[in-house]
Amino acid sequence: MGFLKTRALLSLFTILLFSGCGKSLIEISTKTDDNPYPMFGRIPSREFFVPVTVSDSLIMKWESDAYGSFSNSSVTVYDDYVFTSDLGGRIFVFSIKDGKQAGMLKSKESIFSAPLIFKSLVVYAVVEEKTNISQLIYYDFKNGNEVHVKEVEGRILSEMIAVNDDIIFITDNGVIYRYDLSGSLVWKSETKERTRCSVSVYKDIIIAGNDEGEIITVNLRNGKQIKSIKTGGIFSGCASVENGVAYISNYNGFLYCVNINSLEILWIYDSEAKISMTPALDDKNVIIGNLNGSLFSLNKNNGKLNWKSNYGGVFGAAPLLTNERIIIPDLFRSFHIINKNSGSLNKTIKLDGRAKLTPVLFDSTLFIGYDRGILRAYEFVY
Repeated sequence: MGFLKTRALLSLFTILLFSGCGKSLIEISTKTDDNPYPMFGRIPSREFFVPVTVSDSLIMKWESDAYGSFSNSSVTVYDDYVFTSDLGGRIFVFSIKDGKQAGMLKSKESIFSAPLIFKSLVVYAVVEEKTNISQLIYYDFKNGNEVHVKEVEGRILSEMIAVNDDIIFITDNGVIYRYDLSGSLVWKSETKERTRCSVSVYKDIIIAGNDEGEIITVNLRNGKQIKSIKTGGIFSGCASVENGVAYISNYNGFLYCVNINSLEILWIYDSEAKISMTPALDDKNVIIGNLNGSLFSLNKNNGKLNWKSNYGGVFGAAPLLTNERIIIPDLFRSFHIINKNSGSLNKTIKLDGRAKLTPVLFDSTLFIGYDRGILRAYEFVY
């Protein structure tokens, strides 16, 4: 009997160890949300601008623990719930109102990208490091069950896109995939070069950069490659696209502005240090930061410098832009609120870990995430 009791205790310990904290289940009821935040950058062309006016004063609404570390990703939001992933292989759902955990899914591998939300479906990618395989998982959070699990060759390390009820992503071995919501492969496109740059979509064109310094475009409808140009330098982050013009940066510290149809380079800006973040756009400007802690505001039409400031930190994640403010995470355990017109520092909020997630402002709640899996919700004070 002693052996059986010991075995039972070991089994219970194993279950608790691999579940992280609590049961691996999400089962929540939501109302139809006509304006969710369903992916990194909110829309397929990537958008980090919210046309609202915010103050420099914040109060913390709540803080919740996702246990693992974050990548340079973001939360996604649907109705009254915020979804986040961590590098420990977990998907968490928290109530926007009070931060209480509403559910959690646990895998034994890693998740590098933000989960996608399609009404009652959350779609996420689990990377099996030892086998160079990823699993694309479709989970029905209304009914609390997996509906599809698709095995994909290569590692999904970059951000996925939800477009026309389909899922678009690129693996690290340079293959772009398009799946539909029934779990069927629509097409795949071999770009033949390794990449760590996420795809972006503008109308019927997919754009990305690769490790060989190429910018490539692919037809969204059939997966056929359209054009490519060689610039040099490893591309990371994502392209941000507006009105047929893409802004994309590389490890050499250059920001490229290109026509997405012709891939003609319209202008180039040298930040003089490695860039890993995705550029952010508003109606007039492009904002880009580098790993030396410098932040640049450029005229997005001609690339001329509006201002440059150094805040003594490290910028790896894309900022959030509002009408008058820039909110940017800093790997030096803080995030900053910056005057968008002058680059002057309005306020720095200290954190207990390295700020990783791109800030998301949903309705009146600002979400900030930092190391050790801490997610905070703030409200602005006026």
